[in-house]
Amino acid sequence: MKKIATIACIIAVFAMSGCATKKVYTKGKYIDPDEIILLSDKFVEADLQIIADRLSNSLLSSNVVADRDRKPAIIISLFTNGTDEHIDVLSLTNKIRTDLIKSGRFKFLNERLRREIAKEYEYQSSGYVDPETAKQKGRQIGADWMVSGHIASIRQPVGKKEIVYYKVTMEVTDIETSEIAWTDEVEVKKQFQRKRVRP
Repeated sequence: MKKIATIACIIAVFAMSGCATKKVYTKGKYIDPDEIILLSDKFVEADLQIIADRLSNSLLSSNVVADRDRKPAIIISLFTNGTDEHIDVLSLTNKIRTDLIKSGRFKFLNERLRREIAKEYEYQSSGYVDPETAKQKGRQIGADWMVSGHIASIRQPVGKKEIVYYKVTMEVTDIETSEIAWTDEVEVKKQFQRKRVRP
């Protein structure tokens, strides 16, 4: 009986020590951010890069840009997410904005900081700031265009395969006339093979 109790204690100790162990990532390396590695059927950074680059290039090569004699001032407005997963829409719009700014053909207005800028005007006119360097209200640039968009997705599981489809639509609205001056859409379609994996 004592033998059985001793063996049970040993097994319990090993079981507890096994539960206490934890797998962690201990070795890593830098890889090319442009390299496409599809390890998940979710929206990943490669999807973001492909979509942003295609939409930016489409707008840059459009007639609505070529026909203007000056740089349009742009604000990025609402991008809606109609998928069933969390998508970092801000990162997507930031990538589009960065691509367009690098082209040198647009002026972007920082609509996200409007409230903070308004507070700064109040502070600079409060008497604490040298009047010669204080910025005055009424000097901001009015936006010409508003950029908006929508993300949609469809999942099609068929047997051991799954097809994941994303469509992102972007449009440019002329603020003065409310006319949609340009629009385009990008489609991304991925196929995955489902298989059992050990936990």
